Amino acid sequence: MLKKSIMGSSSKTIVTVDPYSSSSFEYQDNIISKGNIKRYEQKSFYNSYIQTKDVISSTVDIDNDISQEDIKDAIEIKAYDELGLESSREYSIFYFESNRTDNEFKVFNVIAIDKERLDEIFGELKDIKYIDYITVAPFLMKSLYTRNILSEESTDCFVYFHKDDAFVAIYQDGEYIFSKSIRYSLKNISDTFSKELGKRVDESELFAMLSKSGLRNENSAYQQQFMKLFGEVFVYINDVVLYAKRAYGLNAIDQIFLGTEIGNIPGMDEFCNNYVNIPTKKLEFKISKNANEIKIDPLHTLLIINAQEYQSSYDESLNVSIFKRPPPLWKRPSGKLIQSVAAALMISLAYPGYQFVYDNFFLQEELKQLNDVEKSLVLKVNSMKKELAAVNKEKAAISKKLSAKNKDLNFRTKLLKEIYSKKVSYPMKAKVLTNLFDKVNRHNSNVVSVDNNSSDMIITVRSKKDKFVTELMKDISTTKGYEVSTELIKKDENTTYYESAIKVGLHGNF
Repeated sequence: MLKKSIMGSSSKTIVTVDPYSSSSFEYQDNIISKGNIKRYEQKSFYNSYIQTKDVISSTVDIDNDISQEDIKDAIEIKAYDELGLESSREYSIFYFESNRTDNEFKVFNVIAIDKERLDEIFGELKDIKYIDYITVAPFLMKSLYTRNILSEESTDCFVYFHKDDAFVAIYQDGEYIFSKSIRYSLKNISDTFSKELGKRVDESELFAMLSKSGLRNENSAYQQQFMKLFGEVFVYINDVVLYAKRAYGLNAIDQIFLGTEIGNIPGMDEFCNNYVNIPTKKLEFKISKNANEIKIDPLHTLLIINAQEYQSSYDESLNVSIFKRPPPLWKRPSGKLIQSVAAALMISLAYPGYQFVYDNFFLQEELKQLNDVEKSLVLKVNSMKKELAAVNKEKAAISKKLSAKNKDLNFRTKLLKEIYSKKVSYPMKAKVLTNLFDKVNRHNSNVVSVDNNSSDMIITVRSKKDKFVTELMKDISTTKGYEVSTELIKKDENTTYYESAIKVGLHGNF
């Protein structure tokens, strides 16, 4: 059940606008009704979105030692480099810090939107003069937490199928974590279905079938294709979820919410649960008195909730609208100018002609010149950001080469030390061998073999009596710098000789 704060009426009529389907709904006094995009009401609040495929998004790392006032410029420079933005185009770039932790960097989610693309998307809505709030589709889910519809103590995944796009978004503790546009839009699903079936099924007919009977169909061929196709869809979605869990250190996804532009597809939530093995629910929230009487795209419901949240907080951090209505006249530069003119007229009515000419010609010309200068400076700044990004990239490449050279230097230093060590230690070992061979001869024994490493030698000796070997070991053990041991002294079965492998530890100076 929704909380009372969600069901309360809004201060303004909320009008939701989908620029892709040209659909619209109105919400006022807990009632939802069909909207009219051919009519604009000055007192209404207009709310819309852009699809995930129409934005460029990524994360960028910023050094921790960069000051707060320099972060904006640092992020924009990195955005032009790492997101591949064109310096000749104008973008709306906004960002917010990610919850990913890194000891050396701050990680930011960065969104870039081409302003020309925005004009194209909303170009058909000519009758709507202003749109107060526009955000990216995956960010609409944020209001579900701030309006207490969903608990902030969970990690949730949202999957939504537009006709021309589809996306996966993940929220943890009520905060946006990750989103990705995926190829399985409803149109893609329709085209693939017809291709695999081997005959063309009209798109509207297919959507009607899915809305009515879901993935089950009386036609066995249709049923088989639905199972196969949606199996591929949810295997792909599962791969995206697994990637996000690894990349963002998520322990688990508590639940998945599924929604589509054509409404609920019966059985799809159970199908998703079976493939992804995560509890799955419909992306469906009833927020009006007539919720059971009107069919509405779930995204329009999210737009209404989002508008309610904005009207209570006026948080502009995720608002990318470039079609906002102008502020009240007294807040505009022209309004302030009018106030100044009025004050001047009150002081002196001697110059009405002068004031009129000055305000309507000189200032307008000056404003036009300043606007031209601003556009020129924007292009220059974008170009400089692109050049600075290239310099940073070259710097990174040089650092990489320097690291490789240092590695090579360390290797050669180590090699020289090893050569020096061998030159010093080998003569010393020769001296040790001479000394040991002398002791072996004095105790009536012969050397059969010698095996040595850096810290000890194994000398295999042969003698006519085992006591000669025992005396030899005693003699070696009393010599400074030697440690001696043997596992056994054995008699050769084919001869009368005794043989033993004596281990001599080399410790100290000789």
